[in-house]
Amino acid sequence: MTWIKQGIQFTVVLLAALWLGSWVRGMMMSPAQGSVPDTPLPVMTQLHNDWFVNGAYSPPVGGGNRLVYLFAPWCTICKLTFPHLKEWQEQGRAVTPVALSYQSPQELTDFLESFPGATEQVLMGNSALAQQLDVLAFPTYLIVDDTGTILSSRVGYLPEWMLGLYLDYYQI
Repeated sequence: MTWIKQGIQFTVVLLAALWLGSWVRGMMMSPAQGSVPDTPLPVMTQLHNDWFVNGAYSPPVGGGNRLVYLFAPWCTICKLTFPHLKEWQEQGRAVTPVALSYQSPQELTDFLESFPGATEQVLMGNSALAQQLDVLAFPTYLIVDDTGTILSSRVGYLPEWMLGLYLDYYQI
């Protein structure tokens, strides 16, 4: 009889913890406001296994919603999620990776080389862009429509299945 009582207590505590965790996470996942600045960003491109800065990128006009994946090379969670970029792009999802909070292009190159084939292009943002987008933590997932308006923002780790639902909801 004691083990039943302990099981019920454990279940109640677990459910309360899950509820509290989802409430805190929900506070971090509030809909975003504003738009992505239309300032062109430098592009780091991979060619023959070498990365180099190649021109500037401007957000595309038209084409529907897109995921803007904001990451930092030093971010542990980004190291877990970054390899999924290739899968998302192979699924036909419009994904734009943007590096923020790095010390030098070499730091970014070292990060990218540790994930061969994950992506062929990465935009090089800066601290001003991070402030404009109100980035609090990494990775940050922005859903942006074809006019540059931010529809939604998510912060931190999202399990692959949850991110898939998130992208499906916004038709990406």
